[in-house]
Amino acid sequence: MIPALGAHVRAFTFLAAAPFSALGLFASPALAQERTPWFDSDIELSADIALAPGASDAARSGPFGEIRLDYTAERIQENMNRIGFAAGLVVRRDSGRAGLAQAVGDCPPGLADCFDAGGLAPAGAFTGFAAAAGVEGDNPAIALETAFMYWRGGLVEVRAGYGPGAAALESEALPGAFWLMRADAGRVDPSGRNLASTANTLSGHAPKLLVRSVRLAGFRAAASFTPDGDVCGASFCRPESQPGVLAAASVRDIAELGLSFDHRFAATGVRWTAGIGLSQGRSAGPDSAFFDDPWAVSARLIRTEGPWSAGVSTLVSNDGVSGARYSAHAASLAYERGDWLFSLEMAQARSGLVHAYSQTLLAGASRYYDSGLVLGLGIAHTRSGQAETSGAARITRVREGARLFVEAGLRF
Repeated sequence: MIPALGAHVRAFTFLAAAPFSALGLFASPALAQERTPWFDSDIELSADIALAPGASDAARSGPFGEIRLDYTAERIQENMNRIGFAAGLVVRRDSGRAGLAQAVGDCPPGLADCFDAGGLAPAGAFTGFAAAAGVEGDNPAIALETAFMYWRGGLVEVRAGYGPGAAALESEALPGAFWLMRADAGRVDPSGRNLASTANTLSGHAPKLLVRSVRLAGFRAAASFTPDGDVCGASFCRPESQPGVLAAASVRDIAELGLSFDHRFAATGVRWTAGIGLSQGRSAGPDSAFFDDPWAVSARLIRTEGPWSAGVSTLVSNDGVSGARYSAHAASLAYERGDWLFSLEMAQARSGLVHAYSQTLLAGASRYYDSGLVLGLGIAHTRSGQAETSGAARITRVREGARLFVEAGLRF
């Protein structure tokens, strides 16, 4: 674990320095003697841990957590254009998921209405769900999730490299009191049963070209293209084919559009935030004959007035398999009082591919301290139904449970 982490940190340092070290080779002797740096840089470090009992059937037990190291370097040119580089290294320990991807229930190919991909269980091209064993994340997962160059000038920003696609970039997270534990798109899931994510992450953090406008009259638009979406990170990891067990499609040529609105109306003091995301890819690879081209559509709306914030979000995808619709819906309410933040969250999801569903309710509060410490206490309840076999029939096994959790974080 430690040698692997060291290798990623060395890679992070090299990538952070490489775009700018070359610029120094062309500096004149006079410029080389100046104290003013070519680029203004910034490093941020955060660490979060969640203490909660894991489910008895989860792949891994706690503690769960995440460490994130972010680096940015930027230069403002004489014409006021900006050029820069951003990178982010993530180390995360979850309950056994690979991002959202996970083994969900047991529905053998060819049995009853279980999906069949040439005698193998298909893995969702969007969710990564599979009704068979074999989908499991690293422990911990270590990944360089952002590493892109950017240019900002006039009315646009252009990015090239690793990072989120346009659909995810223009979708603000729903209000909540916690960083790791969320009802929707949680970074960790001690229950091992929460299937809900309204984040439009078809392209994950794979290398892409992205163009984004500035915000005008509250609106901002973005478009991106990802040649190859099969890049595994801590937050997103599409399963690979496994001979005799799992069929999976590679996803290529992913085009995305994102549109967001963010404005506080002076007359009422109410802030409205909204986002719409569209993503479409192409199924490729040896198993592609069993898959459709994957797509996903997402939307969200958030209203903030004074200390109160409320939001709703939704996502629908074909999951890359004909007849295997995935849908997720979420809502949250948050109240801020001084250094305290209270929240109530709900999320539900249903997957036609693995014949499963989940419903999660989460409530709690967190407090921020001037030292950069964040402490929170909450309770989460998850009810899920997953496919199992009974003779030659498919049945649904329902499980549910509540767990108290403590979440702590540091911001540097």
